[in-house]
Amino acid sequence: MKRIALFVFMVSMMVLVTACGGSAPAATEVPVQPAATEVPAQPAATEAPASSGGATTVTITLADNTIESSLTTFQVGVPYTFVITNAGRHAHNFNISTPVSVVGSLQDALKTALLAVDQDQLGAGASVTVEYTFPASAAGANLEFSCLIRRHYDDGMWLPITITS
Repeated sequence: MKRIALFVFMVSMMVLVTACGGSAPAATEVPVQPAATEVPAQPAATEAPASSGGATTVTITLADNTIESSLTTFQVGVPYTFVITNAGRHAHNFNISTPVSVVGSLQDALKTALLAVDQDQLGAGASVTVEYTFPASAAGANLEFSCLIRRHYDDGMWLPITITS
C-alpha cells in the first residue's frame, strides 16, 4: 500500500513539474502597428555615444521586465538608429509613446506611439534596427520607451525619455 501511495505521489509531482515548467505564450493584447520611420533631417548630435552613416546609434536592450538604453535624452531633428535587441525569453514589442498613466490604457498608448515595433519582429533573441528622427512636436512631450504587452508593462517594462529642441 505504501508503494502505491509513493508511486501516485511521484507521478503527481512529475505532472505538476511538467505543467509548471512550460513557457508562457506570448501576449497578443496590443493591436499590430507597423514600425514607423522618418527621413533623417540633420547630422548626428555631438553628445551621442556613437554615429553610423549620419545617424546617432542608440542601443536598446529588452529583457524580461526591463528596458535599458544607451541614451535617454534625444534632440528634435537629429536622426537616430535604434538597435533594439530582445535579450529576454519572451517576445516583446518596442514603442516610443505617451505613458499609460497619462493616456489611460495600453491601446491608447499605442495610438500615441511615435515609433512601434511589433512583437512579431522581436521574438526571444531577435534584433531589429530602426531609423527614426523625432519631430518638433515631440520636444518637451511626456514620452517613454515601453513594451505595451499588459503584463510586461505592468511589471515595469518602460523607461522615461526626454526630447529637447
